[in-house]
Amino acid sequence: MSTLKLTIDKKEYNFTLGLGFLGEVLDELDLDITQLISKYDKNPFKYVPILVYHSAKYSNELDNKEVDFTLKDIIRGIENDGALTDKNTSIIKFNEAFVRSLTKDVPVEEIEVNDAKEVVAEKK
Repeated sequence: MSTLKLTIDKKEYNFTLGLGFLGEVLDELDLDITQLISKYDKNPFKYVPILVYHSAKYSNELDNKEVDFTLKDIIRGIENDGALTDKNTSIIKFNEAFVRSLTKDVPVEEIEVNDAKEVVAEKK
């Protein structure tokens, strides 16, 4: 599990990324991990804010804090900060942390392909 603290539209949020967060978001969206990644890749403008919201919500719930924001509040804040442009480093940092959380500790295995070595990540 990893955590980060970021400011969106002048409000500080704590985010938790890991198994608990992923399990909750998959249940809430009624998706499996493959479907979530596909939707995230296809439409990040919709799914990054959803992930941001659920991560912040999960973090508050872990800390027994009131969830005093909605998905619409998060979307509004992201838009006020410049949406998913380079100006919004908080959302870029969240996005990078989310992607890293999906690939962290995935074993790497070397395989031989046509006399050349290729490194691939293999899920076990």
